[in-house]
Amino acid sequence: MLALSPVPEEGAGCRFRIAQYMPSLAAAGIEVTLSPFYTTEFFRLVYQKGRSLRKAALFLERAFERVRTLAERGRYDAIFIYREAFPIGPALIEAALARAPRTAVVYDFDDAIYLPNTSEANRAIAVLKWPGKVRSIVQRSHAVIAGNGYLAAYARAFNPHVAIIPTVVDTDLFVPRAGAVAAAGAPEPSPPLVGWIGTPTTARYLAAIGPALQELARTHPFVLRICGAGADVDVPGVRVENVRWTLENEVALFNTCDIGVYPLPDDEWARGKCGFKAIQFMACGVPVVASPVGVNRDIIQDGVSGLLAPAAADWTTQLGRLIADPQARRAIGRAGRRAIEARYSLRGTAPRLVEVVVEAVERARQPAAARLQSAGVSR
Repeated sequence: MLALSPVPEEGAGCRFRIAQYMPSLAAAGIEVTLSPFYTTEFFRLVYQKGRSLRKAALFLERAFERVRTLAERGRYDAIFIYREAFPIGPALIEAALARAPRTAVVYDFDDAIYLPNTSEANRAIAVLKWPGKVRSIVQRSHAVIAGNGYLAAYARAFNPHVAIIPTVVDTDLFVPRAGAVAAAGAPEPSPPLVGWIGTPTTARYLAAIGPALQELARTHPFVLRICGAGADVDVPGVRVENVRWTLENEVALFNTCDIGVYPLPDDEWARGKCGFKAIQFMACGVPVVASPVGVNRDIIQDGVSGLLAPAAADWTTQLGRLIADPQARRAIGRAGRRAIEARYSLRGTAPRLVEVVVEAVERARQPAAARLQSAGVSR
């Protein structure tokens, strides 16, 4: 199987939607070749403002490599496309890949990428983005994998072969730090560390909880640690630490937090998100406060495995509760860890991904009439 991704393994989507499954796929007899569009250098450059000439040169180089992929498509039993094979324009590359005879196309997406959305650093190329390509790829695929039910509902309008596989973690890798979910009486850090971990494109969501953090800082000592924002973030009146995100320290960065925050706006784009930062915090036994948007309401049992904050005042209340009560942090952290082990672990979803790929390959090898019949279409 050839796995195509716009981003390299430094991008969470490639790492958690493809790369972490490769050992399980190999164990099932599926050999995977992973081919990201962006190199690591290019990926680090993408969210930086300017550098247009360097970005253009790297883009042309990678575009040439991606076109070369077309000549090799017949070598594979399946082609797995995460989000898109080519980052701009209509689905020309994806359509050509889908025309390979007896080769299955498995399409996977974990965001509402059928909606217009471009980072501020790359606003100039927004006109080249082509969100309508998602529908075209979904229609041409032998199987579609959606990260949640909201995305699956969109895909099912164009393809009957849709499976929901949430974004999950390896719970043998994402584990609580020593003492994080210990019994009452364990030593507590002072002041507690409230953590936000994200990307340059999601850093703007922090603004919504800025007033709540400022109000809390007047009555509760805590440190706000921000990681992955791409630029230093300042919240006046709040002690803030800006930390650089690295792949090597990913688990450790979650584990340094005593409380996690995951704010989201209630809009169409956010409703398509897979709640992954909440999942990562919870896997590490870190109690999380999140906006009740999209799948966050499914991932978090409010007051048990995490806390939901519908309004600005709720952020003050929920965070204040956790900052002031170490015992509540421990209890919610333990419950959150159990929830992830039960529903959002790699161990639980890997067999389903293998099943989807195998079924797609079998479907691609069926005669055209049989494929139409399995899709519920009569000639």
